[in-house]
Amino acid sequence: MNRRRAVISLLVVALLAAAVWRLSPLWPGPALPLHATRLHIETQAPHLVPNLGCPVALLGPVRLATSNDDLIFFSVETGEAVAVVWPSGWVAWRIDGRAELVDRDGGIIAREGEVIEARYGGGEVDGAFHVCHIGW
Repeated sequence: MNRRRAVISLLVVALLAAAVWRLSPLWPGPALPLHATRLHIETQAPHLVPNLGCPVALLGPVRLATSNDDLIFFSVETGEAVAVVWPSGWVAWRIDGRAELVDRDGGIIAREGEVIEARYGGGEVDGAFHVCHIGW
């Protein structure tokens, strides 16, 4: 009985460790692809424990554009620039002449000229909209 309890405990610890590893925004995002140029975006500071709470505000829709080496975002409704802080590990790059916003797993969220419909998050004291790591 003690051996069974130890195995179950070990499995629970392994599952929790895998969940923290998967959700923790501590580790960096994807590497820059060959022939790509890194673009600047604002991201949240890396930290070990993911923030599981998420404000209920919605960002969007916003259109991606570039200005020099920055990826910038414009409200589709007003045309005004929108300050956005993305989750830790998200990156942006220009490849084959087109900018891409990429999540920390390497998934392309949107390309230059495309619209991001909605992301959960909220405004902060810095005036920017902070996108949640989870919850979309």
